[in-house]
This record gives sequence, structure tokens and C-alpha cells, in this order.
Amino acid sequence: MNTIITISREYGSGGRFVGKLLADELGIPFYDKEIIAMASEDSGFAQEFIKENEQKMKGLSSVAFTAGMWGGNLVSNFENVESKIYACEADAIEKIAKQGACVIVGRCADYVLKDKCKCLNVFIHADMPSRVERVIKVFKRTDDQKKAERMIKENDRMRARHYRYYTDSEWGDAKNYHITLNTSAIGVENCAKILKEAYLRFDEQE
Repeated sequence: MNTIITISREYGSGGRFVGKLLADELGIPFYDKEIIAMASEDSGFAQEFIKENEQKMKGLSSVAFTAGMWGGNLVSNFENVESKIYACEADAIEKIAKQGACVIVGRCADYVLKDKCKCLNVFIHADMPSRVERVIKVFKRTDDQKKAERMIKENDRMRARHYRYYTDSEWGDAKNYHITLNTSAIGVENCAKILKEAYLRFDEQE
């Protein structure tokens, strides 16, 4: 096996769980937060800072501290920070891919590895009620349904903006992926099973 699996996903869809199950089933490495650790080492930014800022543009008051780091306009400062984080994560993804077959979650990995290696690009989505339930019961981010829904929409908005900015493509558009799956309709475990079969067939192709 030498194909890389990239998984993009809606917030709360269970895409990360699908990816981990798939990696375990195939016996290949799984990368998500590990990419943050690698980017932290390369960039000098703390892992928590990268986690909080890798996909979002905050207001001026919350990023004013970056002025001393970069100098100049505060808005462009934060764009520079976000771009540096993206570049370090992209470099980490390329290094990971060179090691062989694996599952990589998020961070525009499908675009980063485009034309560099063989990839099976996947998008995982789900309906809003099941996403709200996952945010409340699994992520335990809030116990309020309306807050959970706002959280989901905000995270999706940030992911779409981030993906569009760096790839000039639409996040979640089916034509940008080989496979899209709905965990609400199929279930997380069944999605992993479907992807395993698809991967084994895809990997055999030249």
C-alpha cells in the first residue's frame, strides 16, 4: 500500500473518528494533532496557539500581541501568522506523505499533496441534528443545542474560508473529492468499512 488518504470533514460529522477507524483497519498511521506538533517545532509557535489559530482570522483586540512579533499592520500581521502556520503544516504533511501510506485529517492535505503523490481524497458530512448531538455528547463543548449549532456553523465557515483562501477551490464541493460520505445516513463504522474497500481497490490501480 502506498496511497495517502486525506479526509476533509464538516465539524461534528465524525470525520476524525472515521479516519482513525480506517487507519486502524488498514494498519497504517493516522495523523491529525501530530501535524500541529510538527508545525510547532518548525514554526516556534506553541501547539495551543496553532490549534486555536490555524483556520481563523480573529478581531484586532485578540491579535494585537502579534505586532511585536511581526511589525506593521495588525490585520496583515495575523494573515502572516496564519500563512506561516499553513506553510509549516503543509511542510509537515509532505514529510509525512513521503513515509508511505497513511490517513491525514484536514489542513488542506488534498491540495498540499496534489500532483505530489497518489491520494484518495474523502469528504465526510452529516445532517445538523446528528452533528449537534455529537458536539454535545461526544465533544462536550456545550449542553445547549442552539450554541452547538452556532459552533458548528462557525467552524464550517472558518474551514471553508481557509480552504478557499489556500486552494482557490470550494470546500465540500463533491467534484474536489473522490468520495463523499454522510455519516448520518451510513454511520461512522460503515463509512470506515466502505472507505477501506474503496482504498484497497484504488491502491491497486496504477
